[in-house]
Amino acid sequence: MSTVRTEREVTVEDVQCTLADLLGPKYHVTVASGSTLKVGRTGVIPSQVKIRRASGTTEFKVTTTGLIVSRIVQAVSLNPRVKRALERAYSRAETPV
Repeated sequence: MSTVRTEREVTVEDVQCTLADLLGPKYHVTVASGSTLKVGRTGVIPSQVKIRRASGTTEFKVTTTGLIVSRIVQAVSLNPRVKRALERAYSRAETPV
């Protein structure tokens, strides 16, 4: 499981739009519940992004789903891509230039 944190509160809808823009049209980003997104490609079991907001911060946890084989594929291909997109979008202010 990968975790990304930001020092601001972000809505699920904002994260959905941001990931869709950054990952491009090959990826589908859908709301699975009030605080969880599913990110995937057609024919591939999606990864989950669990979003937790608390007192001015937001934490994103990128997790795998499905059978062991699909979890391995997600862990080496899809999850790192989703984590990089989240870091690119939400970690800018925390990273010194």
